[in-house]
Amino acid sequence: MAFFRQRQSASESCALSLFLALAAVSIMSCSESGPSVEEQLQIARQDYEAFDFLAARDGFEEALNKSPDNAEAAYGHARVLMEFNQYEDAIAAFELALSLAPDNPHVHEGYLHTLVWGGKLRGQRDWLDRTIELGQETIRSFPDRVEPYESVEDAVGELNQSERWLRILDALAMRSEGASAYRINNSQVFRIHHIGARLRAARSSGDASAVATIEDELSRELEIASASENGADEAGTEAKFDRQYFLAYGYELMNEADEQYRWLNRLDETPEGREMNKDMIHFDVFYMDHFMSRDSSLEQRLEIVERWKRRFLPTWETGDIGKFRVALSEEQSILEDEANRQNEEIGQVDEDLLDRIISNAHDLVRLETWSGASAYRRITRLLIDLNVRHEVALAFADEAIAGLEENRAGLIYPGVSPDEVKSTRENWIASMERLRGLVLVGLDRQVEAEEVLRQLVANAPRSDRLAALGELLAEQGSYDEAYEILVAALGHDAQDERLRSDADRIHELVEELALALNRDEGRLDAEIDSIRIEVADAARQYLIGDRLDRVAPDFSLTDTEGKQWRLSELEGKVVVLNYWATWCGPCRQEFPYYSSLVDSYASADDVVFLAITTDVDHSLTREFLRENDYRFTVLFDEGSATDFHVTGIPAHFILGPEGRIQYATSGFPGAEKYNEEMRWRIEALRAGGITPIQLD
Repeated sequence: MAFFRQRQSASESCALSLFLALAAVSIMSCSESGPSVEEQLQIARQDYEAFDFLAARDGFEEALNKSPDNAEAAYGHARVLMEFNQYEDAIAAFELALSLAPDNPHVHEGYLHTLVWGGKLRGQRDWLDRTIELGQETIRSFPDRVEPYESVEDAVGELNQSERWLRILDALAMRSEGASAYRINNSQVFRIHHIGARLRAARSSGDASAVATIEDELSRELEIASASENGADEAGTEAKFDRQYFLAYGYELMNEADEQYRWLNRLDETPEGREMNKDMIHFDVFYMDHFMSRDSSLEQRLEIVERWKRRFLPTWETGDIGKFRVALSEEQSILEDEANRQNEEIGQVDEDLLDRIISNAHDLVRLETWSGASAYRRITRLLIDLNVRHEVALAFADEAIAGLEENRAGLIYPGVSPDEVKSTRENWIASMERLRGLVLVGLDRQVEAEEVLRQLVANAPRSDRLAALGELLAEQGSYDEAYEILVAALGHDAQDERLRSDADRIHELVEELALALNRDEGRLDAEIDSIRIEVADAARQYLIGDRLDRVAPDFSLTDTEGKQWRLSELEGKVVVLNYWATWCGPCRQEFPYYSSLVDSYASADDVVFLAITTDVDHSLTREFLRENDYRFTVLFDEGSATDFHVTGIPAHFILGPEGRIQYATSGFPGAEKYNEEMRWRIEALRAGGITPIQLD
């Protein structure tokens, strides 16, 4: 028997071999199938908390493919798509998640958030309307949840329909029945938003009597709520989070910051309260504390921002990526300021400080899903300016370029219109290629740097690109070519203004080259002026010829005098639309020149100027116009900014006589460029080739 224990028969050996083979196949099969759905979800959540959103997105999608009815996988997939601002896909994903988890308030809130931001940034009025309609049902079902109010109010504000918000809340208060009526009528969150809507409507209309009545009512209710909450403390009974939220929001409406802070901090003591107060405490406390500390010591500023980061540290359950990102970006600014100070004062930067800046930058390039390319440019530019860590700078530049070429999500601002996405991406690639060229110079890889910069100049000879190439050639001893290219850089700079503070240094270098080449320095300014004229003429022709020829959404809006203006009725005229707001600094800078432009066309019956305010509070608009004695036509917007895809102000649209958008610009470029370029565009569209009007 001992023998048989040690030696198997041929049949037994064959059976064992078959068993082992089957076991191996089974193990391989399990290995190939990968982790279970639950394991996949856990990995995806961990990827999210590690700011690896691409991996998290793919992980949730894989889990959803394995288990199409898994509500958590559907919600996770939708949520990460939302983080990447992939609104079209996120909306469909949230609709699936809603069908699987209709009672989960987080799914409703994510869906509303996606609709409202997608509507604003994609210019989709129907998404905003859907936010408002679905938001009402969400509020009816979850009246103590704060985010549905904020999403609906945001959508209504984007459409400049504040009265609509009040009507919605009135209807919810009066028409709800059964359990919904009980929940709404007993919700302090609903109550304070209702009062806030009434108060803002009264303030906007300028009804001083109504404002005083509502403020008195609110003051009394705040006193009662405060006494009740303090009494609950003394009695040792459970605090009411919705009542604390009522107090924090109410004191904000009354502009009583100290009392607001008190209740926001009380809310912050519990997980439930922290979720309710996060938007208010983020801006009204943390951001304002940071803003007010700008003249404080480095240590004090960093202590504030560190508290800010800890408060909004992202987790899958409770974190807030956007708010943490703002805090991290502000911390980075503080650290960058210190690095620049050290570099200027002692000629070097502390290595630990550089390590911290680079570590933060690695997080920012992943967190900044609104414009990740700008985060890459920021850190690369800093390392170039400080002349340190060139290999690290090169890695950032290469990673950015690769991501842009691969169309990686999160690198380009989501408000870019679809017909400008390609050119925007190409501009970002060119911007990062220029920085890459400068880094290669710092690494003494001049041949590669020259190749990169020559290609950029060949594609688009902007002043900063010309200057980078010219400086490199000067260092290499190619003085003749360097001189010509740097003169061209100065000539182009008058148009594109990209040299900024480097312009004087470049001018000095050109003078040194002229001396080395025995060139007549007296001719330098003439050469620069000649190129400047040539570039300006080419820019003018391009500016006039680069027409959009896009359909103009019609609107019917009321001006400050009560007159109705329908855009389609102005066909046959050149129409200049200017979207603005009283809180917008560049708009205020621009308005004296806009007013002068309007006055200069006063006798022209073929040109119409309409300034469209996006102010929700109309009383602010009227007061601003009165204080500055502006007499041009101002309309109150009601959603046309969304239809025109306005994502930043001031925004200008110039329509030709056929009623189509031919030109669109944003921002205030300065008085001289503004006057010139607006006039060029207007005159190009006027019928009959009328001689351009000369402005003062």
